[in-house]
Amino acid sequence: MSGAELPLAIIGAVDLCIKYGGKLIKLCAAFKGADNEITERILRLEAGWFKTELQLDFMRRVPSLMDGYHRQLNEKIVEMLQSKLSIVTTKIERVVKLPDDDGEESTAGYISSKVKAKRWKYAVFKESIDEAIEELELWQRTADPSWYLILKIANSQVDQALKAGDATTAAFFPSTKTIRACLRTDNGTEVPGIFLPAHELEKMTVQRILFCEAKAATRNSTRKGPQNFLLASMECPPIANRQLVKRDMRDLARKLQHDDPGTFGLLSCKGVVEQLESTETDAQPRVSFTMVFRAPNNLSDPRSLRHLLLSGSSRVALSDKFDIARQMATAISYVHTFGFVHKNIRPETLISYVGTQTSSSPAVYLLGFENFRKEEGRTYRISDNDWEKNMYRHPSRQGPTPDSEYIMQHDIYSLGVCLLEVGLWNSFVLYDKETEKVTPAPVLGLQQHDRPIDHLDFTNALLRLSRDELPRCMGRKYAAIVETCLTCLDPDNIGFGNESDFMDDDGVLVGVRYIEKVKSKVIAQFRDINSTYRFYLT
Repeated sequence: MSGAELPLAIIGAVDLCIKYGGKLIKLCAAFKGADNEITERILRLEAGWFKTELQLDFMRRVPSLMDGYHRQLNEKIVEMLQSKLSIVTTKIERVVKLPDDDGEESTAGYISSKVKAKRWKYAVFKESIDEAIEELELWQRTADPSWYLILKIANSQVDQALKAGDATTAAFFPSTKTIRACLRTDNGTEVPGIFLPAHELEKMTVQRILFCEAKAATRNSTRKGPQNFLLASMECPPIANRQLVKRDMRDLARKLQHDDPGTFGLLSCKGVVEQLESTETDAQPRVSFTMVFRAPNNLSDPRSLRHLLLSGSSRVALSDKFDIARQMATAISYVHTFGFVHKNIRPETLISYVGTQTSSSPAVYLLGFENFRKEEGRTYRISDNDWEKNMYRHPSRQGPTPDSEYIMQHDIYSLGVCLLEVGLWNSFVLYDKETEKVTPAPVLGLQQHDRPIDHLDFTNALLRLSRDELPRCMGRKYAAIVETCLTCLDPDNIGFGNESDFMDDDGVLVGVRYIEKVKSKVIAQFRDINSTYRFYLT
């Protein structure tokens, strides 16, 4: 297919989706008012479709701006939705009686408003509409990262496409303006409201979170009542340029001032507190920054992913493990979409809320931004030699003086280690409560060494587990995803390879490759698990 035909292909796929979606909504309208349970389902479906239609319409306006690889990925995503909508629509048609009762549509391709439901088939309809809702929600999870990558493209056509549906787009995608605004260059002036006064922290009651570098905080407000936050602190390295670090901290906080933590897997940032501490022995003041995050839905009792892994529960549901894996992949995808590398991805920097209001599965969010930097920023090749942190770092980034500068694929490697740990549901790090000593878990097979653990020990242990143990727990596809992450910078890994080979001016293509190779496959497996459950329950 030629380059000129590709934009037309995605436009055609979008048009078909909108046709099937409109037909689905008209079919479901026949059941409105049947009973409260069905009406609630239909309203949920309509809201989901309205959001999807806005997204599809936006994609239809900007296909020529996407690189061929990005455009092909979006075309696959749209075609997937088209197929699912077609299947669900066909199922619902079976329980709807058309006006002429011959099962045929009108020549215009729409269902008449006089469609009458076969009310004795409510049970079949409920199952079908639940499937339609689930497919739309899963499609959103697949499409959102690629859709938000479009917002990184520095082209006025993107702004024009957003402006075309400004009111509704802003309502359903409130973070679009934030992302676009953060792409615009500024003159280095401080953004009002980003940096908070130090006394903000003094008003909070702070508590430690087990096995986590962040802390939980509560502030009592006479107007709003108790408010829950999470605090993540970082100390500015002595060799770093304080103003550059402050600028990057400001830009990160701006991009995290969104209202949709569930979509991004990243908590909303209230602001940053800068603190200076001087002592007699310090030649210059020590500078630290504390990011203040809002707890989602003002929830309390946050737990680190490490805490969950150490809980000893071997009965965690398979669907929960897939859901946690999806959320981790999502969060890292958006860190890169926002133009940063994280550099510190491990279970201690992933926070969870178990049994949230909307789901019994843990809701997982990525914190631990103390080592972050902009994707184009300078890497200070200073680190530590803590084995429990080195295990989550790519071999070229281990030790106190890493060999290479940090790139996005290093985050993907860290994700692979976390995916492996979640898949096995076995913490790789054990904490002694009395001595606070950390030791490698027996599953790694490293505790018998009399010499220091090096990167080859980690690499061999992790690959062995991904090949020999993980397929039995999570299946071969999941195991293949983990191995792809762990070998993402190997010369023979054609999925990732050299970052410069697929990096464009907007930093979009590396995100596209990540979505295709990792995130979309995790979501696809999550879909397969749900479909299997539905099969056995019906």
